[in-house]
Amino acid sequence: METNKNSKKIVMLGLILLIIAGLIVVALKGFQVSLLFGKHETVELNVGKEVDVKTVKEICHTVLQNQKYVVKELEVFGDSFQVNVKSMTEDEKSNLINQVNEKFETEKTVEDLNISSISNRRIRDVMKPYIVPMILVFGIVTLYTLIRFRKIQALKMVLDYIWKIALTEILLLCVIAIIRIPVNEIWINLLMIIAIAELVYFISKGEKRLENEIENDQ
Repeated sequence: METNKNSKKIVMLGLILLIIAGLIVVALKGFQVSLLFGKHETVELNVGKEVDVKTVKEICHTVLQNQKYVVKELEVFGDSFQVNVKSMTEDEKSNLINQVNEKFETEKTVEDLNISSISNRRIRDVMKPYIVPMILVFGIVTLYTLIRFRKIQALKMVLDYIWKIALTEILLLCVIAIIRIPVNEIWINLLMIIAIAELVYFISKGEKRLENEIENDQ
C-alpha cells in the first residue's frame, strides 16, 4: 500500500514538473509552428500548361536545397503552382524560373512570379473555428450526463471528465512545446479527436456504472 502511494506521488510530481517546464518554454519561446503557420513567402507561377507537382517538387529540392518548402497545385486546370518557403533569394528565383523553363519547355521570366509575404498565424486565431463547436459538444454532453446519470452522482462525473480531459490536453501541449514539434492543423485536429475520444470513453464508463446500479436495485 505504501509503495503504491509513493508511486502515485512520484507520477504526480513528474506531471507537475512537466507542466511547469512546458509553461516556461511557452512563455520564453512560444510554440514551434509549421512553415505554413509561420512568417513565409508564397511564390506563384502560371506555367500555361499542365503542371506535374512531382516535377515541381524536384525542382524546388534542387533550387532550395536544405530549406523547408511546401508545393501546392493551383487553379482548376492544374496549370499553376505555388511554393511556400521561408524566403527566396533573387538567385533562387532565377534558378527556379530556369528549371521550370527547362522542364516544361516554357519561356517564363522572374517577373512572371507572383510573390507575397505571409505573416505569422497566431494559434488562437487558428483555434477560433473549433471553439464554438467544441463548446456545443461539451455543453450537450454535460446536459446529457446530468440527466442520464442523475442516480449515480452525475455532477461528480461531469467534474471528473472535465478536469481529466483538460489535464490530458495540457500535458500534450506541454510535450509539443518542450520537444519543439511544429504545430499545424493536423496536430490541432488530433488534440480535438483525443478530447472527443476521452469524452466518449467517460460516457461509456458511466453507462456501465448505471447498468450495474440498475441491476443491484432489482
